[in-house]
Amino acid sequence: MQMQKPSTHRIDKTIITRNSNVDPEKTSITKATFDDGIENYEVALPSKPICDYSDWRSDICNMTGDIRTNGYNNSTIFFIPPADTYVPKEQQWSINPYSQKMYTYLINYVTVKQLRGPQGASTCTVNMNVPAILLSIGGPSAPGNIWHAFTDVLIPLFLASKPLRGEVQLLISSYHQDFIDKHSLILKDLTRYEIINFDQDEEVRCYPQMMVGLLNHRDFGIDPDRAFDRFNMFRFRLYIRNTYSLPVDVDIPYKVHDSLTDKKPRLMLILRSSTRKFLNQEEIEEAITKNGFELVQMDLKNGDNLTKLSKIVDSCDVLMGIHGAGLTNMVFLRTNALMIQVIPLGGSHMNNGAHGYYDLPAQEMKLRTIHYTITVEESSLLDKYGWDHPAIKDPEAVSARGWQDRQKYYWFEQDVRLNVTRFEPVLTKALELLKE
Repeated sequence: MQMQKPSTHRIDKTIITRNSNVDPEKTSITKATFDDGIENYEVALPSKPICDYSDWRSDICNMTGDIRTNGYNNSTIFFIPPADTYVPKEQQWSINPYSQKMYTYLINYVTVKQLRGPQGASTCTVNMNVPAILLSIGGPSAPGNIWHAFTDVLIPLFLASKPLRGEVQLLISSYHQDFIDKHSLILKDLTRYEIINFDQDEEVRCYPQMMVGLLNHRDFGIDPDRAFDRFNMFRFRLYIRNTYSLPVDVDIPYKVHDSLTDKKPRLMLILRSSTRKFLNQEEIEEAITKNGFELVQMDLKNGDNLTKLSKIVDSCDVLMGIHGAGLTNMVFLRTNALMIQVIPLGGSHMNNGAHGYYDLPAQEMKLRTIHYTITVEESSLLDKYGWDHPAIKDPEAVSARGWQDRQKYYWFEQDVRLNVTRFEPVLTKALELLKE
């Protein structure tokens, strides 16, 4: 009896056996010749691994083929490449599906398995003909922090899903119904399909394409060079305004009503409820009204109804607050409105954060900014620790010790007693800008 010769693969002019250690994924070759002992035919080789850890902010997997989910108590995605693709061995990746992989708390990791064939994969119970995106809303987004919600979830998800015009299904890991309810208008605009709680989903859902994880460009920002249609933060703010049924092409409220001689610009004062609070709120409010503004208060404890809140912010000309998540509501301001950021004690670390997290995004959204850096005497840390404590004497040295010390002193223990006499020139400047 004539013996059949062993199956081999030919890459360029090299013959390798099926059990060879050559890894086609590490080559630049996209085709190989398959010889099964009877006939030759070509197969495609994977051009690169489907999962990529190389971005310092985000882990991403992109798959096209036969994709099957197994969420309940398993958190696994099975990927079966197209039949004409040669996969030398099964591979597996553990993925943090939160867009900033530095955050690992309150995050359920997802396993992505690339199989050689359908053997070992569960049978589909739901077949979809649209792509899917699997993402996490755990981590710092879970407690309801609006800055992290936009930075880590809503902006990256918008960039990934908006080009699909609603023809995409969202699978959510580390699911929180409060997050879904709070941001429902945006989510309903990005997908026409049911949003799936992936960790509790007992169905085996099958898709032709899937992205696991989201690409995060930078803090509260978009890099136009990496975005579809060179999208930017100005256009994103207009998108948010449109989503919340706010007028898009309209001047600031003060200018719209400038024919009324008694009209005052409206200033929304953000009142934080826990850390970095204003200790002399009444004195600040009096200074605001004395310097020609109509005062509007925003208590962050009542910020869950974004539809209602967005309309109040839209009616204001100025958003003012201590460095913190409440300033994220600038996305509801009109073009050329003003943000006043009060920067607490904390040295260059706090100043850099204030610029990168809020001033820069505001300027990219075509808003105007003023920042006010407090003195040591305006920080509650002086009363608590005295002049000789390192947190007072040398914020740079304390910050250099690491994030834990920075958080303890400057983020969690600090409140502000604003020197209104020193602050009043900021209000004068703000009024001048609004009148330009």
